[in-house]
Amino acid sequence: MAIVDMAKIRLVGLSYQKEEILNALSRTCAVELSNPAELENTFVKIDVKSKELATEKYERAKNGVEFITEQLEKAKGTAYYPKEVANVLTNFSVSYAEFLSAPKREKELLFVIDKLETYQKDIFSKQSEKVKLGNLKLQLLPYADLTDKFSSFKDTKTTKVYLGLIKQENLPALKEFIKDIPLAELTEYNAKQNALISIIAFNEVSEDVFNKATELGFTKCNYDFDKTPIERISENDYEISQAEEYIEDICKKTCKESVYLKKLKILTDYYKFALEKLSHEDTFRQTQATFTLEGFVPKEQVESVKKSVLEVTESVFIEVLEIDENDKPPTLTKNNRVVRQAEFITDMYSTPAYNEVDPSKIVFVFFMLFMGLIMADIGYGILMIALGAVLSSRIKVDNGAKRLWNIIAIGGIFAIIFGVLFNSFFGFEILPFRLLPNPVPSPETGTDGLMTILLSCLGLGVLQLAVGYLYKAINCFKHGEIVDGLLDGMLWVLFFIGFVFATFNFLIGYLMPDALGYMDQGVKAFFDTMQLPGIIMLVSAVVIAALTAGRKEKGFGKFSKGFGAVYGLINIMSDILSYARLFGLMLSGMIIASTFNDMGMGMILGGGIGYVFGALIMVVGHTFNIAMGVLGAYIHDSRLQYIEFFSKFYTGEGNKFSPLGSKTDYIYLTK
Repeated sequence: MAIVDMAKIRLVGLSYQKEEILNALSRTCAVELSNPAELENTFVKIDVKSKELATEKYERAKNGVEFITEQLEKAKGTAYYPKEVANVLTNFSVSYAEFLSAPKREKELLFVIDKLETYQKDIFSKQSEKVKLGNLKLQLLPYADLTDKFSSFKDTKTTKVYLGLIKQENLPALKEFIKDIPLAELTEYNAKQNALISIIAFNEVSEDVFNKATELGFTKCNYDFDKTPIERISENDYEISQAEEYIEDICKKTCKESVYLKKLKILTDYYKFALEKLSHEDTFRQTQATFTLEGFVPKEQVESVKKSVLEVTESVFIEVLEIDENDKPPTLTKNNRVVRQAEFITDMYSTPAYNEVDPSKIVFVFFMLFMGLIMADIGYGILMIALGAVLSSRIKVDNGAKRLWNIIAIGGIFAIIFGVLFNSFFGFEILPFRLLPNPVPSPETGTDGLMTILLSCLGLGVLQLAVGYLYKAINCFKHGEIVDGLLDGMLWVLFFIGFVFATFNFLIGYLMPDALGYMDQGVKAFFDTMQLPGIIMLVSAVVIAALTAGRKEKGFGKFSKGFGAVYGLINIMSDILSYARLFGLMLSGMIIASTFNDMGMGMILGGGIGYVFGALIMVVGHTFNIAMGVLGAYIHDSRLQYIEFFSKFYTGEGNKFSPLGSKTDYIYLTK
C-alpha cells in the first residue's frame, strides 16, 4: 500500500471540553495537529506561565527518573540492588486508561521527586568535597617524606623559613648559591625528581635567597597544618572514605525509591503529553467559548477519529477536507510485515515526501539481494539469522533497532541462498554441486568465474539504475508530468535496455572468450540478433536526451543542458562501476574464509595441540570475517541505495507522521 492517503480535519469544539477532545484524539493515534497558516494572526496565545509550569514539571520528573536510573546502574552487583526493577529499566507498555490516570498519583510522586532532588544535591555536594579532598591529597603527597609538622616551619623575628619543592636538576645551583651565604642554610629531605627542601635565612639575606630559589623553580609550600604530611594525608583519606560512604548511603536510599520508577516514568510522559498539548494550543483559533484546530488524519481512519471524539462530546463540529497543493501533509507508510523492515533503510536517508512513490519495496529486494551476494555463505547466513532473530526478539517495540536486526536476519536467508549457489559453508564445499562459478581465480578455471560474477554484479547495477529511472517516470506520471516522465525517466530505461543488448556479446567475447564456446547457442543467437536494435535504442536515447534536456531553458541554456545530458553518460558509467564493490566484498570474504580454513586445517592435520589451536584459529577467523562482512555489507549496500539508486528518482525530505501523544520517552501506549 506504501504511502497512505491523508485527509485534512478541522474541528470546532467548546473550550471547556478542549482537554477531553485532545485526549480523545490522542487515543486514536491517528491525528497529527498542524498550524493553519491562514489563521496565523487570529490565535489567542496561551498563558506563558502555564507552559513554563508544565515544562518545569516535566523536567523535574525526567530528572528524577534519570537520577534513579543512574544510581541503579552504580548499584549493579551490590546486595541492595532491587532486581524487581528490571522490567521497567527499558521502555514498557501502558494502557491509555492507566496513562491518563497519572495525575491521581501526582501528589505522592511530587513528594518522591522532592526527596530525589535533595539526594541529588547531597551527592553533588559530597562529590565536590571528595574532588577537593582528592586534589589536596595529590598536593600533599610530594611532602610525605617530611616527618615534622607543617606548622613547625614558621618565621621568627630574625629569620625567614621556606619549605617547598624544586626540580632535582636545579638543586645543585641553589646549593652552590646558598653555600656562599653564611646567613642561610638549606636542608634536603629526599632525592626525588621534585626535591623537598627547606631554607632558613636571616632577614637581611632572605629576600635574595628567596628570589634566587624562585628563579630556579622553587615552589613554596602554603600549608600550615598542625600535623605532619602523613597525618594530614591519613586524615584526608578518612574524610574521602566518609564521603564515599555517605554517597553510597544515598545510593541505597535512592534504590529504595526505585519502587516508584514505573509510576515516575508514566508521570514524566504524561507531563510531556500535557506540554505537547499546550504547545499545540498556540496554533488554535480561540474565542471565549470555542476553539478550532486542524490536523492530518489517514483517510482510512477518519471515521474512527470521529467516533472517538463523539464518544466524549456531541457538542463538536468536525469537517473533513481534501489535501490541496498548499498543504504539506506528513508521510505515513504502510507495507507488509516483511517490507516494513526496509522502511528503516529508507528513513535513514530521508522520509519519502507525501506526493512521491515509497521506494521501500524495491529497496527491500535490492538491499537483501546485495547483502546475500556479499555474504554468500550458508554458515554465515545461519549465524546472521540466529543473531538477528535473538536480538530482535529482545526489543518489544517495532522501532529502528528492532528493524535493523530483522534486516540482518533476513539478509541471512539470502546469504544462505547464495551460499548454496556457490557451495560454501564457512568456506568449505559441502554440497555435490555448484550452480554459480567460483569467483576465486585458480589454475584449473583461470579467471572465468571471476569475470562471470563481476559482470553479473555490474548487470545488477544496470538493472537497479534502470529501475531507478522507471521510478522517476512513475513519480512524474503521478504528478501529471507526462512529458517529463517519458523524457527524464522512460528514455533512460530505454537507454539501459539498449546498452545491455549492444554490449552483451562484446563484453563476453572480450572478457570471457572461453565462455562463448559453452554458451547456449540460442542465447548467443538472440543477443547477436538484438545487437543492432540495441545500438539503435542506445544511440537514439542519447540523441533524444541531448535534444530535449534543455526544453525548459532559454537561449544558451538549451545547448548547455543538452551537452550536460551527454556528459552525464560518464556519471552513469561511474555509477555502474560502483556495483563492482559487491564483487570485491564477496571475493574478499571468500578469500579470508579460505585462508583461515587453510591455516586451521594445516594445524589440525599436524595433530596434538594443533587440534586446539587449529580450531581456535578458524573460530576467531570466521568470527572476524562475519563481523567485518556484515558491517561492510550494510554500509556499502546502503551506499548503493542512497547514492547510485536514490539519486535517479528520490526526493525524500518528507515529514514522518507523528500523531498527537506519540512522542513519549519511556512508555508505549496501548489502547
